[in-house]
Amino acid sequence: MKQTIFPALVFSLLLVSCGNSNMDKKADHTVKEAAAASGIETGSDADKPGRFSVDGKEVHAAVTTQYFGNDKERSGFSVLCQHNEGDATNPNFQLLQVTFVNEKDATTNPALKIYDGGSTLPMTEPEPGIVAVALSGIGAGFNNEEFTGSKKSTGTITVADRAVTIKDLVLFTQSGEKKTVNAVLPF
Repeated sequence: MKQTIFPALVFSLLLVSCGNSNMDKKADHTVKEAAAASGIETGSDADKPGRFSVDGKEVHAAVTTQYFGNDKERSGFSVLCQHNEGDATNPNFQLLQVTFVNEKDATTNPALKIYDGGSTLPMTEPEPGIVAVALSGIGAGFNNEEFTGSKKSTGTITVADRAVTIKDLVLFTQSGEKKTVNAVLPF
């Protein structure tokens, strides 16, 4: 049962992770409770403002965090920002997610490098300093394909004062499309 609910829970969490309206905040609170029951802990209700740009188009939205597991020191750690422009009948959103081995690695490792194997880090023997970046969306030039790091990716990812800064990071789809991302995501 947990295996069936978990993917739906993660998808729901991603859809409302950076919502701005009161309805989004209520849904976000409910999703956070369900996530906690499944071992995923999300950031506080006091989301921080962030910004990111995709191919030069800048958006502003709240930033949330996630812990994947019960042990915050060893669990995967993720920083997410989602910009919503659409509604249920005409969805239009962009989601930027940056995943680290754990929160300590995110805040103390000076040599971060883009993971070139997709949007999720390996679960066994994760390598410190590796960061998975995923950009997805509906509308605004997204064709339901996820953009992630690859061997061709260029750009930088740094963390200072609990803020992820991404500069000119080029991400690719499996079919070879590319997008350039810049971001400042305080957490």
